[in-house]
Amino acid sequence: MADISDQAFELIVKKEEPTLVPPESETEKGLYYLSNLDQNIAVIVRTMYCFKSDSKGNEEAAEVIKKALSKILVHYYPFAGKLTISTEGKLIIDCTGDGAMFVEAEANCEMEKIGDTTKPDPKTLGNLVHDIPGAKNILEIPLLTVQVRVSKNFHAFFPL
Repeated sequence: MADISDQAFELIVKKEEPTLVPPESETEKGLYYLSNLDQNIAVIVRTMYCFKSDSKGNEEAAEVIKKALSKILVHYYPFAGKLTISTEGKLIIDCTGDGAMFVEAEANCEMEKIGDTTKPDPKTLGNLVHDIPGAKNILEIPLLTVQVRVSKNFHAFFPL
């Protein structure tokens, strides 16, 4: 049976302004053609990864993840581009090298209070994963968005 205090709990997430994290070095430019499977299953996947801080704390978590993201975008350069439609009407990626969206956030609780993060309820996931306000379709959403939530004992990042 749930504690009454848990029933009244409201998750509040304060998010900083989104920024673009560019690849660490120059990447290949041009068009990246998606497979036929990608054409038929163009969906947004929301995932959440959590890890416990070590004894050093997590003051540098956001910067460490930003730096790692910048390095990995060199090798996975399509994620630094934009989804668009080809002249044939198919989804393609325009490899612009612009970068991936990054959001730093802070919640009003520790991760333990959120509960089972392997099966988060849609409302909680909606609060923890950054949405693009006003996006009308998948073409208006970045290929990769990373939101990092920092607290005393846990780090969590939420790639979209």
